[in-house]
Amino acid sequence: MAGNKPTKLLNLFEGHRRKASLNAWSHLRTKAGESRVKLELKLPLLNESVVGMNGAISEAFQVMAKDDSKIARTSLNVEMEGFTLELFSTEDVKHVSVSSTGVKFLKLALVAAGEGEKRTINLNMTAYVPASIQLRDWAWDHLHSDFHLEAVYSQSEMDFSDIADEDESPDEDEEELNPDNEEPPVPVKKSGPKNLAEFHAKQKPN
Repeated sequence: MAGNKPTKLLNLFEGHRRKASLNAWSHLRTKAGESRVKLELKLPLLNESVVGMNGAISEAFQVMAKDDSKIARTSLNVEMEGFTLELFSTEDVKHVSVSSTGVKFLKLALVAAGEGEKRTINLNMTAYVPASIQLRDWAWDHLHSDFHLEAVYSQSEMDFSDIADEDESPDEDEEELNPDNEEPPVPVKKSGPKNLAEFHAKQKPN
């Protein structure tokens, strides 16, 4: 029923590393001076391992994964708060590219597209992560790229109460410093420390 309070999940894939891609990102800053990075994530589920998948996600996925399913989208009334998010370049590499605590995941939804062999089912979700230059540089380089992630409940929570839902009016105390629907201030280049230096100079997180 609409309006029900979201169920808080304490695990996503029980600590298993998952393939993902970054659809969009933006840097947010409140008038209180708090900086966050908003990550729009997509995790492929069809023809991927379901080991450790949370039951709330698995139940909806099993229905949508049926050959005769006509369901294109299932919004999940769940959220995850107090997580540690670790980002990796590959499935097996030990080195963590970025590790952040106090992460909150909202707007989880299963989205299906295509037909037959081209059919896909993805888990889309929005992550709000405490801002850091390391994370911002990583997002800059990985937009629309594949990587792997792990999300583990760590009881480390931050105050995200002023984050506005996309279906509501934006919080007047929150400023989007790098809207994901606009051109970046400088061209994206993988080997462009000069570009990133200019980006940082214009947008120093507090």
